[in-house]
Amino acid sequence: MPKFDMVAFDCDGVLVDSEPITCGVLADMLNELGWKVSLEDTMRIFVGRLVRDEAATIAANISKPMPSDFYLQFVERRNRALEAGIDPVRGIREAVARLAEREMPFCVASGADRAKMHLTLGQTGLLPWFEKNMFSGMEVPRTKPAPDVYLLAAKTMGIDPSRCVVIEDTPTGIAAGLAAGMTVYGYAERTDPQRLLDAGASKVFSDMALLPQLVLE
Repeated sequence: MPKFDMVAFDCDGVLVDSEPITCGVLADMLNELGWKVSLEDTMRIFVGRLVRDEAATIAANISKPMPSDFYLQFVERRNRALEAGIDPVRGIREAVARLAEREMPFCVASGADRAKMHLTLGQTGLLPWFEKNMFSGMEVPRTKPAPDVYLLAAKTMGIDPSRCVVIEDTPTGIAAGLAAGMTVYGYAERTDPQRLLDAGASKVFSDMALLPQLVLE
């Protein structure tokens, strides 16, 4: 009997290598507003969080009033940057193909909006694998770290949450998976493995080539 009945992937940082791009745009915009913050610090502070919910953090660190259209500007500049070039996470295409070959159900359950997922998955060639099983945290009452998007995915796909494994790369996402009653594995190519373990990940791995073995055997 397989370990699990479904794999639920986060999107950014797990399927698509988008976080350096989106955080690069955000770092540029924050510096323009007077917050002298590096890309590395921007990733540390904001990865796993929704920029639209971080107005208080930004306002506390800039030297001028925050523009009312800051988030809209961010989305526009972010999307232009993503359209200019984004890569899939290393090894994910092969891993997903292996899951499909073994008839393991899988989906994407992200805090991002559906339009962004369509953009990033489309740019990386992953969209055909996921477009029929795509769940957005912006379409449920609460986004991560609440479990809503993962519970919606399990309910829609007819899988008991206790038989699902979540693949996440942030403590926020891990909290969401655990709150849904799911097992969570931490993907640590760009994240400190200890942070993911401390957040409650059952296992941590940094090579997507290992994923099929971890969830199928």
